[in-house]
Amino acid sequence: MEIEPREFIDAKYFSLPFKELVDKYPDLNAFLISVNPPKFNLGDPFILSRINTILFKEVLDLEIKVPEDYLIPSVGVRHAFCDYIVSQLNSKETIIEIGTGASASMSLILAKKYNKSVIATEINPLALDFAKINAEMNGMDERIKFELSKGEIIAELIPPGKYSALICNPPIYEEDLTRLAKIKGWRGVKDELMGGGKDGLEFTKQLIQESFETEGVDIDFIALLMFNETQINTILSQIPKERRFHIAQINAGTRKRFILLINKL
Repeated sequence: MEIEPREFIDAKYFSLPFKELVDKYPDLNAFLISVNPPKFNLGDPFILSRINTILFKEVLDLEIKVPEDYLIPSVGVRHAFCDYIVSQLNSKETIIEIGTGASASMSLILAKKYNKSVIATEINPLALDFAKINAEMNGMDERIKFELSKGEIIAELIPPGKYSALICNPPIYEEDLTRLAKIKGWRGVKDELMGGGKDGLEFTKQLIQESFETEGVDIDFIALLMFNETQINTILSQIPKERRFHIAQINAGTRKRFILLINKL
């Protein structure tokens, strides 16, 4: 099926141009490969991490710290994703994030910029420890409640109640992991990328099912930050045809990411 996004979002409006960073952080000059316009070798994981850390601070006033070799996420894509989710909310109830990662970046954005309460889950104990550190460093530890998963997704993990949305950047599929290994600058431990060992499709199918079928847990909609069109088509082929959904596309330079928003029946 050909993907037809309903909306297009440009991630550059949720980040900053490199020139502003270079002017404010002179140490970045040592990493420039072009001065006019400023360009960096984003194939170097250290440089990419340094830039993303600075962007979180400059764009969102967030301090981010993660363990060595863990993912430093893209600011523009995640900021754009969170902004879109907030625009779709129909209530002021708590938001659930499944798999917050060591940075807890999306939970932090929702809590600090948009004043939302969040329940954030994570299966990796080390990542969860750093997620809590990041929440404390940014004064968001009272707005974000963290839960350690032992393989649970929603059932037997998320407390009964009404929630305005559930968000997730699902585990990638094995074939996508191979692709990522070839992308310069990509970093992230396999446990972080693969969702604690579950197959990406299996995990996402279970997440969708539990989101709408777990007794006592009432979620208005779920929103998935998807890696590519193939993932979306695979997921849509697995859910009931009567379930309403729509797709938005985030453009981040030459990269595309997709938001798959699925509503209750």
